[in-house]
Amino acid sequence: MDNFVAQRQRLRALFDVFLTPELSAVLLPLARPALRPGAGDGVHVRLGGTPLLPPGEPWPTWEGRSLAFLGAIDFTGLARFGGIPGLPSSGNAAFYYTDEIPRPWGDKAAQRNGWRVFTGDLRETSPPPGAAIYPQAALSATPFLSLPSPQEAVVRRMDTIYSGLLPVYEQLHAAWTRHTWPDDMPVHQLGGWPTLIQRPIGPDCLYASTGRTLDSVKPPSLTPEEQRAVEEWRLLLQLDSDDRLGWYWGDPGRVYFCNRQDDPLERAWLTLQAA
Repeated sequence: MDNFVAQRQRLRALFDVFLTPELSAVLLPLARPALRPGAGDGVHVRLGGTPLLPPGEPWPTWEGRSLAFLGAIDFTGLARFGGIPGLPSSGNAAFYYTDEIPRPWGDKAAQRNGWRVFTGDLRETSPPPGAAIYPQAALSATPFLSLPSPQEAVVRRMDTIYSGLLPVYEQLHAAWTRHTWPDDMPVHQLGGWPTLIQRPIGPDCLYASTGRTLDSVKPPSLTPEEQRAVEEWRLLLQLDSDDRLGWYWGDPGRVYFCNRQDDPLERAWLTLQAA
């Protein structure tokens, strides 16, 4: 946890330059620990490579198309970093998604099988003919503090209390993001606040997973009770477009696997955002 302590100190120093002590004290607790798969000496994270499935599990398909294996995460190994919002403390999981267009964007309940998450005893398996196989990228998970994007409801609410906060926070968020993600680094992430391309993903996950079709332009309208329910949705895994793996979700484009804390990972919802 020492990494998070040091980063929190750097983040506080950044806030203190541009914000009053009162605002810094309000904003700093919003930061959530997260993990960044990339180069380094952290815990191994496997993206692409030989597919994994539970023994006897048939290859997942959607609308007659074979899904593609995206990677596997050993959450037990990641537990050394302490509690990461959105991540289980043990177990492992294999992630699948369709590689062909049209892809499911996660905006309709009927798209539910357009992605799959498998847990438990996972073993190497051979893909069926025609299934996409991505090259393996052996990455290392390193800790960092994630900030809510300016589009998140919690930031918008604070702007109504502290007038003029939003434009300043947008600059601070951009500066911290540049510090966290070098320009040439794909924005893959485990847990924490998602790095958004468009709008908050929590309302979309809640809305679509409960059988209501999303509007691609207008964000869903939520009741106060639903807004509280949105807080239960947390980022599990964020996968960016990545030339090394042959992933292209848009320019930019990202896939987000999200889940509620008490739900099994197999019930994770996916949403795709692209510019």
